[in-house]
Amino acid sequence: MLRVRVDPVRPAPRRLAPAVEAMRQDQVILYPTDTGYAFGCALSSRKGIGGIRSLKGFDVRSRKPLSMLVNDLSEFGHYAIMGTSVFRTVRRILPGPYTIVLEASAEVPRDMRNRHGEIGLRMPDSPLCRMLVDLLGEPVVTGSVVSGDEEPELEDPDEFERIFRGRIEVLVDGGPMWPEPSTILQADGNELVVSRLGQGPVPET
Repeated sequence: MLRVRVDPVRPAPRRLAPAVEAMRQDQVILYPTDTGYAFGCALSSRKGIGGIRSLKGFDVRSRKPLSMLVNDLSEFGHYAIMGTSVFRTVRRILPGPYTIVLEASAEVPRDMRNRHGEIGLRMPDSPLCRMLVDLLGEPVVTGSVVSGDEEPELEDPDEFERIFRGRIEVLVDGGPMWPEPSTILQADGNELVVSRLGQGPVPET
């Protein structure tokens, strides 16, 4: 496992280069987001997606979808299907600490979807996340290390190095973090309903 130290607020592209190259080589990385540490791989990598599913304990029958990071609202229309009113809400609250669960479009690999054909889309207000997506040139499949259903514990890169050695190619070390899960909003017809309350306040519809 290669460990690279990065300032999450002011990341240097050269410091993230090993993580980007690992994702291009179908590997899984571990990196800090706005909500805690997460596993990451390239959307185009079936091997990487399978690796994250294994690390998260999600099989193809899971009701929990995998999520991807994007940097532009137009990508919501490319990778998901939603009505105008849902998109208006999404446009109003992003970027921010939200995961939007939507019906996947035909552009999304089947390995990404849950048993209902859904995916999660994230556009966080995180310089490091935005830079990873920009440098990779495609969405980053992402999955938090800690489930939002668990009691949060301090996430320490030293512990991650011990636990995930041999399973993660690159550890992007942004220092210890307390995980604060995102608010999950799920499309239900023409509105978004709260599936899990986290950092982001519930938007008015």
